[in-house]
Amino acid sequence: MRYELRFPSGPNGEHLPSYQVAVGCDVDGGEDARAAAIADLRNFMTPAAQRDIEGWLAELSVTVARRAEDEFADELRVAVYAGRLGRYPADVVREVLLRQSYRFWPTWEELEKRCEAMTGPRRHMLRAMERGPEPKEPTRRPATDEERARIQALVDELFPMEHPEVRATAVEIALRGNCMSGEPE
Repeated sequence: MRYELRFPSGPNGEHLPSYQVAVGCDVDGGEDARAAAIADLRNFMTPAAQRDIEGWLAELSVTVARRAEDEFADELRVAVYAGRLGRYPADVVREVLLRQSYRFWPTWEELEKRCEAMTGPRRHMLRAMERGPEPKEPTRRPATDEERARIQALVDELFPMEHPEVRATAVEIALRGNCMSGEPE
């Protein structure tokens, strides 16, 4: 997995806590190993049954402070949350609802962020496995004298008004290091 750090700021410019985000996954191995890994990852993406999520939400509701509301609002909240949480893997939902702590009843935004943070790496891995290994970068080599002369002629033709030293410097900068791909001609 490849991760990047995020450094968010609040609406007033204040610095918020930094966090890591999964941004990709490198794949290695043969077809059989990849097929088995894809099957395993798909199993790890299986959502919980609606009834289980509702039970976890009920357990959460008795462990946190929340506003007193009528029965209809409570049932509606549980139904909406359970429906939305059904998009995430069962172990992630259980972890977010029962093992992480909240002082007050969490907003949907809080739950969604936590679920996305835990599910993101799995999605990246699954997409990477389905896509297969990335094509290898072509090997690079320095330009040959013939290629260098050809590029210099092209620059001279395209920029005749520039001073010859400027054109030569531009070619030198462009051809620094291993900048050519393929076999030399």
